[in-house]
Amino acid sequence: MQQRRVLLVFLMLLFTVFSANASDKIHKIQTGESLFSIFSDKLSAATILNLEKEIKRVVPDFTLRIGTIVKISPASVTISPDSLTDISVNLLDDDFNLEVTNHPVHTVTTIAHGVVESSLTDAMVKAGEGIELAFMLADIYEWEIDFFHALRKGDSFSVLVEKKFAKDRFIGYGKILAADFVNQGRFLRALYYEYNGVKGYYDVDGKSLKKGFLKAPLKFTRISSTYTGKRLHPVLNRYIPHHGVDYAAPVGTPIHATSDGVVLNREYNQFNGNYVKIRHLNGYETLYLHLSKFAKIRKGSKVSQGSVIGYVGSTGISTGPHLDYRIKQYGKFLNPLTFTSPNLKLPKSQRTAFKEAVKPLVAKINTAYGRDVRFTLLRNSHMRSDGSLM
Repeated sequence: MQQRRVLLVFLMLLFTVFSANASDKIHKIQTGESLFSIFSDKLSAATILNLEKEIKRVVPDFTLRIGTIVKISPASVTISPDSLTDISVNLLDDDFNLEVTNHPVHTVTTIAHGVVESSLTDAMVKAGEGIELAFMLADIYEWEIDFFHALRKGDSFSVLVEKKFAKDRFIGYGKILAADFVNQGRFLRALYYEYNGVKGYYDVDGKSLKKGFLKAPLKFTRISSTYTGKRLHPVLNRYIPHHGVDYAAPVGTPIHATSDGVVLNREYNQFNGNYVKIRHLNGYETLYLHLSKFAKIRKGSKVSQGSVIGYVGSTGISTGPHLDYRIKQYGKFLNPLTFTSPNLKLPKSQRTAFKEAVKPLVAKINTAYGRDVRFTLLRNSHMRSDGSLM
């Protein structure tokens, strides 16, 4: 008899829990909704106004954005304005009690490994990761790999990356701590290191992967015409030199300065259309032709490597939207695809500290490779003969 009573009480409690959960409603904020539309059937207008003031007092940057998750139950409403915050409104007749929970962020380090079949983004997705990690990886190697000209089927990558979790859910990536990329048989290792406020990625010898010039001024597009001393011009219909590289891309694609410098020209002419010329150190100049419009720059503006200077267009003599990108040194045109950018290095005072700091990163990323893979990398790269990747 006693056992039957215990079982009955347990079933009643279980029914109560499931009944309560069944009455909960998960809602995503839609256009035009507000705190008033959420609480109009629960609190008076004056109380809702006080609630809004109290929420903004304890969460100053609170905004009820479209897509915000709201959990509604008979006794409470929980608003989750972001992945780290829950604002619980406990209902007390025409009054409320407010509780704010700030969830901690947990960071774990994992390795992602993939092989390129068609594109870096597709390979990253097939590896079970987000597209944003592909862009992070491309940012690290943008001085070494032209991702729209030099990427090949069979290229591979391994990434040691921080992943952030809150409320047992993945909320985003932290830093890439180390990465390997095999591009056309060339092995490239990147190791994260920071000193005196300077942060960056370096190879095993302490050379920065960041160069004086980016490999290309656009991301993820294709080359439609290369540098040549003689080309049949598609509009003028005669053979003339083509002193740049044409990157075909949709109108409005951002164009980035490939190095720090000063804007010499920001103007229009009938041949180049809207174009920008930038002067850099050591006699270098870069030119960006056929822009649809300029960014917020003017003649004399200082620009940083990677900053947006304009947008792809088809102005001037052009058969379609593209960027004609050119490099000069002391007045002589250079081939942007074969141009070798100057290397940057860690100062000598940091090299010993760098070697010690990256040892655990090297040990972790080396675990991504089995013996057969390690042998293949050794054969096709510049690894040490003992099979180590550093």
